[in-house]
Amino acid sequence: MEKVSISSLVILLFLSIMHTGCFVPRLIWPQGDIQQGELNDPSLQKKILVAARSSEFKDAVVKKIRDAFKDKPVYVKFIGIDNLKEEDATDYSAVVLISTCIAWKLDRHVNGFFNRHEHHDNMIVLTTSGDGDWVPDKKGRNFDAISSASQSVKINEVADSIVEKIGSLLADE
Repeated sequence: MEKVSISSLVILLFLSIMHTGCFVPRLIWPQGDIQQGELNDPSLQKKILVAARSSEFKDAVVKKIRDAFKDKPVYVKFIGIDNLKEEDATDYSAVVLISTCIAWKLDRHVNGFFNRHEHHDNMIVLTTSGDGDWVPDKKGRNFDAISSASQSVKINEVADSIVEKIGSLLADE
């Protein structure tokens, strides 16, 4: 009887570790956020919010977005994903959320942001994952989803796609 109980506990422990294996490293070594900043005058009518985690790949994509809008008549606010709780998506023409797939799910702050907003039409989500094939479940929400592996050869392609989608949202306004 005792062997069965110990064996059961070992199996349960093993399954728990396997289930949370992808999530635990994020708790131990959480990914940081990008530096906050602004581009252009906040009184401009068209506004973009870019919220992102920081990594070599994500920082390069954010820089390309910054470069694309630095001379345009649009205000751009750059924040970290952890600061999304302070933002209202309806204040922006476009919202860009750049994060990492965590345990085959959206970052909890991105998911919380979605849950706080009824409309998602102005949102663009870039999620990086190991092979770049993971796309978030939209759960009936209408946002643009982009997925990519964090490879330097994909920076221009991904950034250009985001800039194009932002341009469409700004033109529709």
